[in-house]
Amino acid sequence: MDILNIIIGKSWGQRIVVLGAAILYSYLFITKPNVAKKGVINSFQTFTTLFTLIIAALLISQAIGLLIPEERVIDLLGEGSGLKGIATGGLLAGLLQGGPYAAYPIIKSLYDKGAHISVVIAMLLGYGAIGIGRVAYGLMFFGPKIVGLRLLLALPVPILAGLIVLLFVTSIA
Repeated sequence: MDILNIIIGKSWGQRIVVLGAAILYSYLFITKPNVAKKGVINSFQTFTTLFTLIIAALLISQAIGLLIPEERVIDLLGEGSGLKGIATGGLLAGLLQGGPYAAYPIIKSLYDKGAHISVVIAMLLGYGAIGIGRVAYGLMFFGPKIVGLRLLLALPVPILAGLIVLLFVTSIA
């Protein structure tokens, strides 16, 4: 791992974010130095708060990926799993807790072990749309009617998206 990749990231997506932040803060330090200083201090405070959580989440997600046998992933979520795999993956991902730093590595490890792309899309959308971990917050702010409607509308989203991907991938193969 070279120092440049550590500083600006390995992918172009990471580099765009890092360079965008550098440009934004360069502008802020020139035009509003107090705002820039406050932003940097707040960012580092947030980073130190989240650092151990992110490391723990990454370790847990890797352990989950290592503990689940590849054959089991292929059987439940692989190419031949069809609608059952899509529904299982999408709904299970809706139960995942934590931010993307926790959920995405779990989904990626399942993809690496043989989960079909249609299941991965269903999982990503299930995590985002269903997000069972956000129900308590939703109930506090919006009440059971809105939260119930959100969940009712969110449940078919990952399944429909996974089926569309399955049909698309099958038709171009």
